[in-house]
Amino acid sequence: MKKTTEIIISIACAVFFAEQIFFLICGCALPEQFGDTFMGELKYKYERLEQTEGKRIIFIGGSGTAFGYDCELTENLLKEYQTVNFGMYAGLGIRAVLDLSEDFIRNEDIVIVSPEQDPQTLSCYFNGTYMWQAADGAFYMLKGLKRNSLEQMLGTFPGFALEKLNHVIGGKQPETDSVYCRKSFNEYGDIKDEICLGNVMPEGFDPDHPVKFKKEMIQEEFICYLNSYAEKIEKKGSRIWYRFCPSNRSAVENEENVEEYYRYLQKVLEFPVIGNPHNSIMDEEWFFDTNFHLNSSGKKVNTVQAVKDIKAMLGDPSSVKTDLPEKPENRSRDPEMKKQIWTKEKSSVYQDQEEIVIPKEITRIQDYSFESCKELKRIIIKQKDPSACMVGQHLLDGTNAQIFVPKEAADRYRLNYSWSVYADRIQGMEYP
Repeated sequence: MKKTTEIIISIACAVFFAEQIFFLICGCALPEQFGDTFMGELKYKYERLEQTEGKRIIFIGGSGTAFGYDCELTENLLKEYQTVNFGMYAGLGIRAVLDLSEDFIRNEDIVIVSPEQDPQTLSCYFNGTYMWQAADGAFYMLKGLKRNSLEQMLGTFPGFALEKLNHVIGGKQPETDSVYCRKSFNEYGDIKDEICLGNVMPEGFDPDHPVKFKKEMIQEEFICYLNSYAEKIEKKGSRIWYRFCPSNRSAVENEENVEEYYRYLQKVLEFPVIGNPHNSIMDEEWFFDTNFHLNSSGKKVNTVQAVKDIKAMLGDPSSVKTDLPEKPENRSRDPEMKKQIWTKEKSSVYQDQEEIVIPKEITRIQDYSFESCKELKRIIIKQKDPSACMVGQHLLDGTNAQIFVPKEAADRYRLNYSWSVYADRIQGMEYP
């Protein structure tokens, strides 16, 4: 009996280690598969941060930073500085880019931290799956992460490895024909101007992502993390400042509380908060596809204001001489656009159905739209471009339904800025 038990244990151990070796080969030895995705950009930002010489201005944040700053314009207006846009993605987490940047911050650098005014970016949230995708083909980056992040990544490695294997077997890398892909970035790490020329949101803003200015939005743990990071890089002779990320005025719920929130940040952060917070609240014409993503014109307006804020902190009284773009035309108030929004009321007609089909003409699905649909099993999306249909973070609240999208668009949906939160419930299917 004892010998049988020993044999069983030995076999179990052998299977376990064989499985780990299999995942390791799939994840690390197979050819790079995610290099052209949005997350694939991070290694190029990392290399620019490591290699750029001289005095630098480094913008750190989520995708609001990637969409929000024009590094070439910054260099033209502050000629003694090189610039690096190290803004990435709220879905990855700000903690990741803070950790990855720490080793490469040098004497005389100016680091501007500008997270979106959103609970996810104002926290120590970290997504191991997205970090694996970012590190695909550049696993050397992982040495810059803290131990707790690496521990979180271990649990997501098998899923990443299998997804990578599926792409190799299928002979097709993830789809990258939307805004959210590596080719949308320029050499500085900014989103290219031609990518985001105007406001594409059906109502001019995203009602499912209200912007709030209250101290409950930012976690105490994140405040401690920022202060610890600031202390470490200031010892290197660099400066760090907090600057508000641009927010869509139409989405702001309590603009009258901005001053109180500003004073709170000044109190709890052990480094300066720069600029007038009201300047960060901008009209909807300056935005692109979310309440934090500026279009190309808005990016220039924000960059010029950021340069003014930097000059003020440096004690430089010289004026900023450059032409500002005109405000783009607002095309979002067309009454016809409201007909393209899927609401709770529309879903109520199908509350006893197992399947709801969302036509390709729908441009936004309202949060909580399916919470009364207890029998719902399948939400079928006919739109092939995930960027053409906005969703919030409570799309599936109240339902266990799976999301079915056109098979050729499944990867695009899983990697899309708004849809990625539902990646594990998105399936591709062939439509007749």
